[in-house]
Amino acid sequence: MNDNKTPIHDSLNRPILMMGGERPLVLMLIIVAGIFIFSLAKVWAAAIGITLWLLGHWALTRAATFDPMLSKTGTRLLKYRRHYPAQATPFAKTREVRP
Repeated sequence: MNDNKTPIHDSLNRPILMMGGERPLVLMLIIVAGIFIFSLAKVWAAAIGITLWLLGHWALTRAATFDPMLSKTGTRLLKYRRHYPAQATPFAKTREVRP
């Protein structure tokens, strides 16, 4: 018996998706499209809501196939600078090199 391997259930590793997209983003899309469709009660608003739902769902499923956690990793990626300049200083501590 190999004690070095522990089985991990798939539900602990899998990202939480809903209808093929990230769950919070899909829920937000449902709310916004539902506001257009049901609350405004106009034909043009229903058309905008359905179009928003179809295009938004398509975009969210495409993004989830690229990276299931794109909303979290993408916002972190945008915080990085394009270039980090070297900041050497003459007051840095000298380090010993051990052979």
